[in-house]
Amino acid sequence: MRSLVPASLFSRVLLTLVLTFGSFALITFAAVVYYALFPVVQRSTADLAALMELSARTLAQLPPQMRGEYREKLLSEYQLRLLTPDEPPGGLHNHFFPYVDRLSHALSDRLERRVHMQSNVIDGERWFWVDLRTSAGTVWAGFPRNRIQTRPLEGVFVISSLALLLLLITATVLARRVTSPLTRLSRAAEEVAMGRSPERLPESGPTELASLARQFNRTSQQVRELLADRTVLLAGISHDLRTPLTRLRLALEMLPENVDTTLRATMERDIEEMNAQISQTVELGRTLGAGERNRVDVGALISEVVGNRPRVVWLHSSGCIQSVNGIALRRILGNLIENALRYSAAPVEVRLDCQHRAPVVFVLDRGLGIPELEREAVFRPFYRLEGSRNRQTGGSGLGLAVARQLAIANDMEIHLSARVGGGTVASVRLPPPDDDQRADADRDT
Repeated sequence: MRSLVPASLFSRVLLTLVLTFGSFALITFAAVVYYALFPVVQRSTADLAALMELSARTLAQLPPQMRGEYREKLLSEYQLRLLTPDEPPGGLHNHFFPYVDRLSHALSDRLERRVHMQSNVIDGERWFWVDLRTSAGTVWAGFPRNRIQTRPLEGVFVISSLALLLLLITATVLARRVTSPLTRLSRAAEEVAMGRSPERLPESGPTELASLARQFNRTSQQVRELLADRTVLLAGISHDLRTPLTRLRLALEMLPENVDTTLRATMERDIEEMNAQISQTVELGRTLGAGERNRVDVGALISEVVGNRPRVVWLHSSGCIQSVNGIALRRILGNLIENALRYSAAPVEVRLDCQHRAPVVFVLDRGLGIPELEREAVFRPFYRLEGSRNRQTGGSGLGLAVARQLAIANDMEIHLSARVGGGTVASVRLPPPDDDQRADADRDT
């Protein structure tokens, strides 16, 4: 069962503020109604109930010739109409109105019997009526809706709408102020995790957030320095190791002709293997940053990478023009194809899907495949499924690591998946075009 609590920090902060301020607004509204409006309504309904009862009793005690003038005076000055028993109001029905409901309770308390007011419409205006028992019989007392100069339902709607609007605006602003720096920090941390160098975060705002941004900037700078030191260290090791390797190669060349040729060939092969491993290690340690993007024909680029490689099946495709770092894409595809050829005796297929906004290049082999739990691990430097370091059985474990770093630095994505029927599918998703690139493509077409 999924949790009802929002996942993002902004949603949680916003929900907390809305619930808190909303509860406070409801409590405040209830307190104002109970301690201010309710007593006023009670007093007003009590006064009106007394006026209606007194008017009905007075009408019953007046001589018949004076009752008409008295009723007209009540109607003109107090908007109160009295009807004798022989002219009751017609079309009465129940109509809920909060003020009238309180007036019914006030009349019930005053008359010591249950009173229920009813309503009808006269000349397009709503009236409220109650029957009052007098010495002259039942007298109907009524008043129009406009006598009550309040519109509680409309007022509640306006107040609630404004309160909700202000509540949402205030809560959104407060939540955004809290979560925006954290969102920038999260995105910057993702950039660092992917091997990129994000821009410095602004060290402003509340003390806690400014301190957090300052510490992150310092840590990010230290990571960049560590990466630079790694490059220098690997370059130094490469230089120091290649010097004795050069001397060994020179010594081999100077050996007498009668030395065992098998031993000579073995030593030369070992030297070449050490030199290749050093080259790959230095390549991994370089600053694999984002290169310049240019509009290239991806199909033609793949054809150049495939070249005359044996056992590679590639059906040339043209017309897929994209803005990419061509040098990085060549190195990525080259490493993937070499890796596929190394682990698969069957032909390796290369396909291009340019039907989507972000084209995808597929490299498919028929090797033993990669277990699902190890499809991310193989991108680690020096990690190999085959345990030995024999280059004939799998190389040094740096090809995929270099390809992944190049892809991350140039906004590409590499994924490994199982191929139907056995083998592995390596996919390279190219970066989608931005607005300027799409505009250039539209002009070209």
